[in-house]
Amino acid sequence: MPLIKSFLYNIKEAKYNPLTLIHNLSYIATVSYLRVLKYLLKINSKRIRNHVSETYHSKVVRLDDATKFITINKNIELRNLDQVLPYKHAKDIILKNPHNLVAYECGCRGQKKDSCKPSDVCLVVGEPFVDLVRMFQPFRSRRITQEEAISILKDEDERGHVHTAWFKTALLDRFYAICNCCSCCCLGIKFMNEHKMKTVLPSGYSAISREDCTGCGECSKYCQFDAIETISFSDNGKKRKKYNVIAERCFGCGICETKCKKENISLILDPEKGLPLNIEDLVQSKEI
Repeated sequence: MPLIKSFLYNIKEAKYNPLTLIHNLSYIATVSYLRVLKYLLKINSKRIRNHVSETYHSKVVRLDDATKFITINKNIELRNLDQVLPYKHAKDIILKNPHNLVAYECGCRGQKKDSCKPSDVCLVVGEPFVDLVRMFQPFRSRRITQEEAISILKDEDERGHVHTAWFKTALLDRFYAICNCCSCCCLGIKFMNEHKMKTVLPSGYSAISREDCTGCGECSKYCQFDAIETISFSDNGKKRKKYNVIAERCFGCGICETKCKKENISLILDPEKGLPLNIEDLVQSKEI
């Protein structure tokens, strides 16, 4: 019964538009959707690139902010988040039963040979998306608890993967999932790097490194955005090196901060990188 209710809710929210429903279900039901999208972009049409980035995009979130999406226990309706998500489309957060969660095989990892493992690290949040995924992809998804979802986020953070909140026009023009991305598999990051598309937005934070860096290199090894540079210098005649954050490349994911054993890297709010997608702050601002 819940599956049928969610399906009917999806039809209603899609305003009974058959094209929206076909688009919606084709995205949920098959990994081939992303394969087709990848090949479409090879046409090198600016119009296609702009359309894709406006209707299929994400924002980087820190681990703490990603966890808040998973642990919030009330229905939420936040529309037209222009300051946080400066897109024409897909900028609503409407969470219905957000405690309803599914771990879903990441489409990006699913369409790639020799992808990063594990692959079921895409966390679909709330209705009707959870029920639709279970209906159309019963073998590529599994229901999970909030505790299991948090564990997936922490494990992926340990692997150095970036937490991202995803929005898509086909999925009712709104937020639908938290994924955990790597530059080798994530098509959003690849579209951004290879086609200069605005598919991934910075978190609203920037990392800063202090002068007392010991040069261990852990931050550089895990950075998914190539935002860490090596600086060589002489210290009393001895050759040494340290690592520095390249501000314009940093997306404020916080992975380098967690990897720095000496705590020489920290995140700061950066107005030039937009506003953070902090669900608690956004809800509070709407209630005031």
